[in-house]
Amino acid sequence: MLNFDDRLKSDPEFQLEFQEVKLIKNITREEVKSKVLQSLKNQEASIQSLQITKTHTTMKKYISIAATLLLIVSLSYFGLFSGTSEVDGSKIFGEYYEAYTNVASGIERGSAVDLTDLKNRAYYAYDLGSYEEAERGLTQLVETEKNADNYFYLGISHIETGNLDAAINDLNVVLNNYSKYTDQAQWYLALTLLKNGSTDEALSNLVDLSVKGESYKEQSLEILKEKFGFKSFGEADPETVVVVEATKRPDPELGTGWDAPDGSFVDKRQVQFGVVMNSNGEAFDFFNDKPIDSLKEGDVIQCIVLTKGKKGKKGYAFLLG
Repeated sequence: MLNFDDRLKSDPEFQLEFQEVKLIKNITREEVKSKVLQSLKNQEASIQSLQITKTHTTMKKYISIAATLLLIVSLSYFGLFSGTSEVDGSKIFGEYYEAYTNVASGIERGSAVDLTDLKNRAYYAYDLGSYEEAERGLTQLVETEKNADNYFYLGISHIETGNLDAAINDLNVVLNNYSKYTDQAQWYLALTLLKNGSTDEALSNLVDLSVKGESYKEQSLEILKEKFGFKSFGEADPETVVVVEATKRPDPELGTGWDAPDGSFVDKRQVQFGVVMNSNGEAFDFFNDKPIDSLKEGDVIQCIVLTKGKKGKKGYAFLLG
């Protein structure tokens, strides 16, 4: 409970989700209460017409039925409107993941390698599939040589050792700071997010690859259509929306990422999330692992609507920069 309360105070997105769940719960309770009451009235009228005497035991039975009905309807409600949460991310990861071949070190197989050199040692371990050793070496290497190669292969090494949070961070670093490996980093980032249970975040990256990417376009579309069920995804017309909320992490105003005060490189995951609304008053959440510069509340922008919620539940959208 302490952790829950702390997160409510510190995480606006979590707080918003909590309020939405409370709203859904209240709506469901009132609807079910009304239906159960009417059902009981109908049963009472039927019983009276048959002149059956209701005993205390019978009433207890109906109360039990009503409570069970409330539970069943509540569970059905959340099952119907759980969006993409039912997608098995780990299974998709298993179907599509394959470690990326090392093309960065220039080490030729069968040739002598100077293993006293940290870079050679790290990439040689990667080539051999000794990912724990590669992870250790590349972690040291990025402290002095911050480049796309080192961060990308460190991210893949993290995936192989099961250090998914670190993999997500390092692949995002490649995505937002370099022009090399951008599609590759986003593809592996999407798969890792799926495996890690961050389905909506993975979805955003898959859509981005299918719309703007040069590599992994077909694989991304295949997952979107066959695994998520977006049958008409490719033919979806962009929708004009207004930005209601827009947040960046790290916060650029605090100087803890994005543009550090001293201009130094900051190796943190950079993300953007918020809410947009269309002319019908429908609200959609969005999430970007590649933040749109200068996006702010009140901006008009186009998006592709992926899912639409019901009864107060937001849908989900992908913003077109």
